[in-house]
Formats: sequence, C-alpha cells, structure tokens
Amino acid sequence: MDSRTRNALASVARLYRFALLAASAPVVLAEYFRSETGSEYGVGFVDKVALAAKMLRNNLRIQTGSTFLEHLVMATKALTIPADEEGCLVECGCYKGGSTANLSLVAGLCDRPLEVFDSFDGMPDPAEDDREHVLVKSEQIHTYDEDAWGAPIEEVQENIARYGDISVCTFHEGYFEETMPSFEEPCALVFLDVGLRESAETCLRHLWPRLRPGGYLFTHDVKHMEISTLFFDADWWRATLDREPPGLVGAGSGLGLHPESNGFGSLLGYIVKAPDSSMFEMVAETGEGENCVEIARKQ
Repeated sequence: MDSRTRNALASVARLYRFALLAASAPVVLAEYFRSETGSEYGVGFVDKVALAAKMLRNNLRIQTGSTFLEHLVMATKALTIPADEEGCLVECGCYKGGSTANLSLVAGLCDRPLEVFDSFDGMPDPAEDDREHVLVKSEQIHTYDEDAWGAPIEEVQENIARYGDISVCTFHEGYFEETMPSFEEPCALVFLDVGLRESAETCLRHLWPRLRPGGYLFTHDVKHMEISTLFFDADWWRATLDREPPGLVGAGSGLGLHPESNGFGSLLGYIVKAPDSSMFEMVAETGEGENCVEIARKQ
C-alpha cells in the first residue's frame, strides 16, 4: 500500500470518527441543555452555549489530558446540584490548567469556590506496584515516572487567568498527603485526575468525608484497572472509611463519550455519594421509584 492510499484511508477514518462524535453529541449533551440544568443558578440556554464554546476553545489552547466533552459532563452535574446546598468544587491534579480553567468557569456560574490540589512539580515517585497500569479496554499498559505531568504553578495560573476565572480558585501546592489533611471545606463535586492508585487513595481518604450526600466524585483514571478496582475494594473502604465500597459508573471502559476502535468510551467515570447503606435498604423495603441521587439529596 503506497503512502497516498494510506493517507486517504487515514483521512476517511478521521472523518468517520468525527461523524460518529457529531452524531453522538446530542445524546451526550441532552442533560446539559435541559432547561432544568442550571436554572437554579440563572444559567440559561445562551449561557450554556457560551460556556461550551469557551470550554472547547480552552481545550484547543491549553494542553490537557482530559477532553471538552468530559469537562461538559462535569459541568452538567455541577449545574444540577441544588443552589442552596453548600460545597466547593475540587480538582486533584491539574497539569497545565486546561481542565482547571474550564471548571473555574463552571464554579463561577455556580458561585462556588474551586479548590485546586497539585504538586505543580509532577507526580511523586510511584511505588513499584503502582508504576504500570493495565487499561483492558484500550489494550494498553501505561507507565508512570516521577515528575511526570508536571507544570509550574505560574504557568497554570497564567492559563486560568487568561482563559478561565481565577478569582474563584484557591491553589494548594504540594503533594496530596501534605496539603489535604488540613483541608476542611465541604465539597459538592470532586474531580480526580491523579494517575496513581496511592494518590487516589489519599484523595478519597481525605475528601470522601467532606463530600456532601448527593455530591459527585469523578475520576479521569477509570480505565486503569488499578484505580477502578479501588472503588470496589471492600477491605480498603471498610478499613479506611468504615463503609461499603460505592462502585463506579463507567468502570473499566469510561463513559461513552468518544468513538474508539472497539466502541465508545472515555477515561471519565463517576460516583454519586449516598448517605450510607441504609439508603439502599430503604429503597428495597419501600419499593419507591426515586433514584439514589434524589434520596441522597433529601437526607
């Protein structure tokens, strides 16, 4: 096969992927554009279009490991949290500030602070059993090294000041085990983009108790089996947080946001925090049709 034929086939493949993405976008964005989404914050259709356009621009201008659609999914959930319920947005691991800029725009619309945790010096040195991660759906193995995914705080803040809303941001500079023990703010939405199982454990240990019932916790490492399995690890959750594991929506494959070689997927998954296991017992006993989120918000 000559180079001209290969290039033509590659172009067809790109066009096909774009067509799939365009066709799936209305489904992905259906909840985002619902009139109820953001209504408590006075965020209407025009505001949502403007926010989506800024997020897409930011994804193109700032190098980031996550995508525009993933950011919009988190924005959608943030805009559905009742306005009268307290809680900040939290990001753990921001790299150059692409996702941070987009989350700061959402935080500004919701009148909530954005708490940003990062060493701004890259990852810590991974433990030997945390250095390689298996991504089953993508048929890959990711390897991490010390100082990977690092960017200086000055670069991050400059990107956010230019493309986001830096006025809502508070930066916690240092490794998670250094900065999180003293953090005491209630959380409405948490975004983990941490790479390492040990880092995810540290974030959950300190932030899960701060997350309000009905709040959202997103992870951008959902395809990493070493991290996905953490959300089903009964021994860890019982010993560390004295509760049953919450599970994870999208575990192993991610939310179906992007066309991939073996179907739709992404690196994003999430949990809705329930008050405790009694919630599920109540549903079983009463047979009521209310979903877990609504019950959690009522308690």
